[in-house]
Amino acid sequence: MDKTHIKFKTLYEIILNSKQQWLDSNDYGKSCIETIVGAGIYYLPITKKSYTGFISENGKNEDRTKLVKEHEYPRKISAKKLFEDTPSTLEDFIELYYTKYGLWNLVTKSENNALRKFQKDGIFESPLISYEKAKIKLIKDERNSL
Repeated sequence: MDKTHIKFKTLYEIILNSKQQWLDSNDYGKSCIETIVGAGIYYLPITKKSYTGFISENGKNEDRTKLVKEHEYPRKISAKKLFEDTPSTLEDFIELYYTKYGLWNLVTKSENNALRKFQKDGIFESPLISYEKAKIKLIKDERNSL
């Protein structure tokens, strides 16, 4: 088993083993558990496979080393969703990561900072709405060579 698979397996088992505690917790307790699992999501691979192929209009002419790989779904929100609707298998969890919670776009550092206030629990509605509120226009990345 490779290291990436071990990371996914470990995080998935943590979610399974802490779900009852999450269900039994008050809002603050749930928030703490979501933060911890969200940190685990941060350490999952950020691969080309998860790149949406979109870049911000402001970032299209920037040096790629100055751009941020910005997750469409905030980690804490992803953690909450995983507790609310836990995948039934490890394979489903991995697939969900690569097709939803691990997806990322390229944006400038200042755009990444602007997005933060629209990606908090209770405010976040969807990736599209967050980008619109932060006034970030995503375009197809013509250079799509990472």
